[in-house]
Amino acid sequence: MSTATQSIREIVTRQPSAAGIFHRFDINLCLQGDLSLEGACQELQLSVDQVLEKLADAEVRERGGEALDPANLSLGRLIPHIVRVHHHRVRRDLPRLAEMALTVSAKRSDRAPELKTIAELLETLRAEMYAHILKEEQVLFPFITQMDQESIVAYPAAHACFVSVTHPIFMMEQEHESADNIMAELIRLTNHFEPPSWACAKIRAAGSRSRSVTASWTSTREKSRSVRASTKPRTSGRYS
Repeated sequence: MSTATQSIREIVTRQPSAAGIFHRFDINLCLQGDLSLEGACQELQLSVDQVLEKLADAEVRERGGEALDPANLSLGRLIPHIVRVHHHRVRRDLPRLAEMALTVSAKRSDRAPELKTIAELLETLRAEMYAHILKEEQVLFPFITQMDQESIVAYPAAHACFVSVTHPIFMMEQEHESADNIMAELIRLTNHFEPPSWACAKIRAAGSRSRSVTASWTSTREKSRSVRASTKPRTSGRYS
């Protein structure tokens, strides 16, 4: 848990969700990054206890839902979990991360030219992942849900433009591979999201959030594999 004596820089490095909390309280990651949380709150006449409470709540949410074993979940529970937890994080985190990278690139690319490439890769990842999760939610998941006789998911009937589930699954796997390649290149360019010694709090926050996004993506990929594996025994008839 964060403390009042930690600097803004230290908090966002340890807790990716802190950047969003600080933004809501108008705490500037660059200008106030070296201040302690208590000092920043004093400058802005904020209640440090209120900020700490929001940080703690965000950390609990950030850590929640990750201990689930996909092997122990039915399709009817696994699919909503992927949408509720991981798709939500894509929609919440990738636009913020892409925006942060663009801002940092505009200000610091003279010192680190690779920042421009990083910003471009993150925008590509955001666009690809938005399209990917939309196809999963509107096409693939409803189709798979119909295959699950014990499903409890309240999806509408799928209007599928295919008769075999293997085709959309293959397309999803290709898109997963594309995302893997982009993330591998981001990891290489950033030395595993390790901020340089001169990095301001915003750069450190971007690195911390990138690590969180990567970890969430790894978890999503494994759970998606469980969904695909669950369809294999039932890929016969009109669903094969």
